[in-house]
Amino acid sequence: MNEPRIGVVGLRRGLHLARHCAAAGLRVTAVCDVDAALASSAASELGALAFPDFARMLAGPIDAVILANFFDEHAPLALQALAAGKHVLSETAACTSLAEGEALVAAVERSGCAYMFAENYPWKPHAFEIARRFAAGEIGAFEYAECEYYHAFAPDAFARFAPDPTHWRSRIASTHYCTHSIAPVMAITGRSPVAVSAFELGASEPGRGHAVVEMIRFDDGTGMKSLHGFLQGEPAFQWSFLRVHGSRGLLENARVGDGRRVRLRREAWASGTGSAEDALFDPPDVPDDLRMLRAFADAVTGAAPTSLDVRFGVACSLVGVYALESLRRGSAEVGLPNFPARTR
Repeated sequence: MNEPRIGVVGLRRGLHLARHCAAAGLRVTAVCDVDAALASSAASELGALAFPDFARMLAGPIDAVILANFFDEHAPLALQALAAGKHVLSETAACTSLAEGEALVAAVERSGCAYMFAENYPWKPHAFEIARRFAAGEIGAFEYAECEYYHAFAPDAFARFAPDPTHWRSRIASTHYCTHSIAPVMAITGRSPVAVSAFELGASEPGRGHAVVEMIRFDDGTGMKSLHGFLQGEPAFQWSFLRVHGSRGLLENARVGDGRRVRLRREAWASGTGSAEDALFDPPDVPDDLRMLRAFADAVTGAAPTSLDVRFGVACSLVGVYALESLRRGSAEVGLPNFPARTR
């Protein structure tokens, strides 16, 4: 398959991804959106066919789909696509329940198609650089991590991000939008979550707060703290702060200042000097979404194994589902099903 034909669903985030497809070796041949005018406009721009519904698009001239529809509606479309023999790139969340997650894993294994989780934060320059240095053994074995993803809690924050009561941001629980802070750590370390306890800020009822802390235990006894939501002091670079502690030191990105800076700290007994260095790096010369799409193209064509595979996507997404159950139990730790996953 030289140039996989792609159908794109959801033409807000999806149109952004579609514009990168040609550079990734993917050809957009079909688009679909509940907004017919938006679908028509995107089809004209991309030289694609506009379809009024997903079922008709699946029967059209496509080999794979990019699912960028509403956050909590990806799994049903992914299951339909896999049943039709189409490869899938699915935005977060991969699923909203254990039943959906198990069905996705079974469908991928049954179909033989590629399924990749379109979580872009592991592809961000700072996460990629920390991953490179961690893989090189610069801080030793993984022990603990922290990652944050939040927006400033301005008076109009919810109005901007959830413009009407039917918008997906209005209906999902506060715990669910957690993958931007969890996925980078999972991708860097290769660990899978097996338990979570959650703590919520500003909640009138479980799942309705403006920010959530999730304490996550991994399958080897290590762990992480995830923070996401709306808080003052929005980080300067892509709303993300990432810190990884190893047995001999730590790696973290800058909160302010130079977006090309990663801090490496080695303890005196491990380094001989006890030094902390702020290391500049050259960011990749292509956008993170384009690198993600190139990885998907490699998976579809068989050039490389799938990055951030279905088990990764399901495991990452289910943290938010079980974190809501933790809130309902007074922040008690709740066990998760283990989905060991490929990372990159």
